[in-house]
Amino acid sequence: MTALAAELAPLDLHQSFQDFIASRPDEETWELIAGRFIVQAQPNFDHQIIAGNLDRLLTDGIERLGLARVSMQNPAVDLRPALEGHVYVPDVAVLDLAEIEPGRNVASACYLAAEIVSPSDRRRPAGKGSRKIEIKLAGYEALPACEAVLLVEPRAFDATVSERSGAGWSRRRLTGPDARLVLACAGLECRLAELYARTSLARTLARPLARPRDQ
Repeated sequence: MTALAAELAPLDLHQSFQDFIASRPDEETWELIAGRFIVQAQPNFDHQIIAGNLDRLLTDGIERLGLARVSMQNPAVDLRPALEGHVYVPDVAVLDLAEIEPGRNVASACYLAAEIVSPSDRRRPAGKGSRKIEIKLAGYEALPACEAVLLVEPRAFDATVSERSGAGWSRRRLTGPDARLVLACAGLECRLAELYARTSLARTLARPLARPRDQ
């Protein structure tokens, strides 16, 4: 068993986690990662803009293809039975429309999970050898229904797409505003620049160079 696989070992803490969540204020967001309760940091403005852009682009693609799927920001996804002790809250995910029911607040699977990588995602949970984002990526890839995982760097035009390919996964990195982002599970095809529209990075790129002063 690899070190990362050991970190994904079964832990039956789901009911305790749900009880804990019920006791916390609504504005807090918690995840269950490798059996540990981990609070999500408050996202910055660029993070939220990217998440909103992606949600809109995915929704447009889903509606254009008439898929029985829905894009949603910050849904809770329980990884059982693929993995015990893991409940993630991706920044954006594509879910099965059939799972949208009155009063329901946890999905059992997702077709696509997207994470806008923050500094806290690069930290290693206490007692773990891998970073939080690495553990979550492996968890998403363990879900039988998951078709793609998108990791977005908010400070540069830089994204990594992991897609299911047969029995395994293939990854590709996209850089630069003109790189093409294609997510077939939601009918999305766009320039990477569209994902970063209205962010501080996009505005900086669009800002004209200052004229040199006359000597």
